[in-house]
Amino acid sequence: MHDEHEPRCCSSRGPGRPPEMEECERRERIMTAACKILQAHGYHAASMDKVAQCSGMSKRTLYQLYPSKQDLFLSLIGSRLFCTPSFSEKSSTPEGGLTSLLLGMTKWLLSPDKIELIRAIIAETPEAKDISDIMLNLKKGGDSNAFNRWLRHYCIESGHPDEDITLLGRHLFGMTIGELMLNALTGTGEDMAPEMIERFVASGARLFLAGLAAEWERHAANGGSGQA
Repeated sequence: MHDEHEPRCCSSRGPGRPPEMEECERRERIMTAACKILQAHGYHAASMDKVAQCSGMSKRTLYQLYPSKQDLFLSLIGSRLFCTPSFSEKSSTPEGGLTSLLLGMTKWLLSPDKIELIRAIIAETPEAKDISDIMLNLKKGGDSNAFNRWLRHYCIESGHPDEDITLLGRHLFGMTIGELMLNALTGTGEDMAPEMIERFVASGARLFLAGLAAEWERHAANGGSGQA
């Protein structure tokens, strides 16, 4: 009898893949299956067997691409949440460029599939050390993070190359996308229309840049190094 909790993506055909299937297609199919399994069963109950069955791949193929369960879910979380697309940052002003970046990231991270994945990760993190380790490793991605790349370039261009970019990125995320994400995850916030989200993000970018400039001026006046 079919388990009512089993994800619908599970294939009715036996394991194995068509020989003509490209590796990128196999990986995407596996990622989709792993995401469904994580959301349906949680990390503890997720298994390579379940992912193989759901994806319609053989376990041999699965292990060839991902040697362990942790490798598989590291790739899943990294590709679905951290490896964001390139967003347009072209603007005549830093504020305009940062706002464009933030709006692109907002659309990416607040899509329903991303929110469901984040919910599943949050639910598992306190109990699953593997998930905690995965998130910690991905957060250490440095300049692979879109915020960090933009902030690094902005600080260098502004004459402040020694800033703590990770800390600035956390402040920036918290006062913009973080607030919107919290509302989406809890379902307790107001349902903001796209134009309201755009105004909120633009206001956050403006306040962040103004605050950073004021901090630099304060350090300069005090003879400091300029590091916030």
